[in-house]
Amino acid sequence: MTIDTASPNPNLPPCPVTMFPVGRFMVPVPKDMKLGAGIHNINKITIEETAWKKGRDREEYLKEVWMPVRTKAWERYVEGGKLGPASQGGWAEEDVSHLFGYPAMLLCYGDDMADHYIDVHIGLPEAILRLKESRFYPIGQECLDMEGRILNLFKHYRFGNKNVAPDSFFSAGGRVEGLKTWHERASLGATWPAGASRPTIRLSFHTSPTCTDEFPKNVFTGSAVARKHGIRLHVLRSQKRTLAGMVGLEEVYLIGNKDDDELRLSASWKYPGSGKDLEKPDIELKITCPESAKEKALHIWDTVMTKFTTVREYYGRRS
Repeated sequence: MTIDTASPNPNLPPCPVTMFPVGRFMVPVPKDMKLGAGIHNINKITIEETAWKKGRDREEYLKEVWMPVRTKAWERYVEGGKLGPASQGGWAEEDVSHLFGYPAMLLCYGDDMADHYIDVHIGLPEAILRLKESRFYPIGQECLDMEGRILNLFKHYRFGNKNVAPDSFFSAGGRVEGLKTWHERASLGATWPAGASRPTIRLSFHTSPTCTDEFPKNVFTGSAVARKHGIRLHVLRSQKRTLAGMVGLEEVYLIGNKDDDELRLSASWKYPGSGKDLEKPDIELKITCPESAKEKALHIWDTVMTKFTTVREYYGRRS
């Protein structure tokens, strides 16, 4: 069902955007939006890049970046030891520059959430690359076989977006090419800058390896329950829409409690993923904002929906 009160305005040109690569996808981000932090995880290894600080000695700055991680992990290790070896987990720190060909420090530690990590900081010429792997260890065992999977991912890592292979998985500053993967997750957030009298518009993009293959339920499924509890709902769009060859559910609606001074706009596109294709994961594109920013938000939304594509399609056209 489509309630077409929020059709694209033919009198408005598309917003000028930057095509921002995130995982396997190219997300159009309007040039007047501010990028926030994202998540880039492949084969349970998180990828982060930190820019070198101008005017600082690189050896000193690399140590400044990884030392707080080491300090916190060591404190946790010592506290665990007070409770007994079974609560302490493994611990290791090692200079692994000889393995990576650049200054590199490896840490192996457990955190206070019972997760265990192999955490490597590598001083590349362009940036500090951090690869952090979530790894199972039997409680109380020492850290063994630490660098294998991280080293394998590093061999497939390239900084920047020059000479890109269409099968690339993008992090914030680089990408991984030609790696056989079994788990991928990526996300991006951006906001339209809020001034003293301007409401904030938030754009988000998430992919997850959890694929249901079940088409998303539309907002009308719960509308009767919502009305019963005093929730106001005004649906502007609810329809199937194909992006980059994937049939998902697009919904745009205003929602709020009966006592709210202003409703909120929610615009989303959801795709349930295909379990047989890692390049078609569970996806959610979303924009939220107060109703007073509806026109600006819908202008952004229609541009994003029109220009969204995959890394394979975007760079394949340019190969």
